[in-house]
Amino acid sequence: MKQTPEQWDALVRRLNEGGCPVRSDHGYKISPDGLAIEKIPGMSFNSMFDLKQGGMGFAIECTLRNDASRPIDMVGYQIQTPWGAPPLSLLPAAKKSSARYGLYCFPEPGPYYEADWVINRHFARRKSRLQPGQEVEGVLVASSVEPIPQDIPHLARIIVTLVVFDSRRNAYSAQFRLPVNRRELIARRKPSPAMASSEPSETSAAPAVTPEATKSQHVETK
Repeated sequence: MKQTPEQWDALVRRLNEGGCPVRSDHGYKISPDGLAIEKIPGMSFNSMFDLKQGGMGFAIECTLRNDASRPIDMVGYQIQTPWGAPPLSLLPAAKKSSARYGLYCFPEPGPYYEADWVINRHFARRKSRLQPGQEVEGVLVASSVEPIPQDIPHLARIIVTLVVFDSRRNAYSAQFRLPVNRRELIARRKPSPAMASSEPSETSAAPAVTPEATKSQHVETK
């Protein structure tokens, strides 16, 4: 029996409330609507970087928007890199007693971000709800104890996937290209001033190197 428009609308409403996202104008076709994760147009400050104390930091600027006709409760996130999904910790806001109150700061000399621009609070809660049509925009800042692989060069551009999970076990994702800042690793590899001063200068006496000695050295390094 053919359904009336009112009956059809009621059925669509019950299906949506039950977690089956269908549209009244698309029959039983499953709608792709859900949580949209988008890049922010214009200049981006996305980055991946080494931390002075070890590990790595992430900064991903994005817009999260609920394109569904029902509320979406965000309950978790993940950053997938080409070498895996590292364990992550959200960067906390500076305490009120801190001179940097109102900022989210990585350990010195790491970068810092205005609190109003950081969206970490939406993931720090057990559940964060976005109503239909609601969006949040800003930067997600997190760190991991795992280091960036040694073979990733300074200023390389790495594609990572940001995944957001909701309370219905749906996963929404988008890819971002992050420049890799390895200045901290480069600084750690440089000899300290004390070590440099202890090295013999070019004018200091040095043992003579004979052709025979040079030949034996070449053999040993093969």
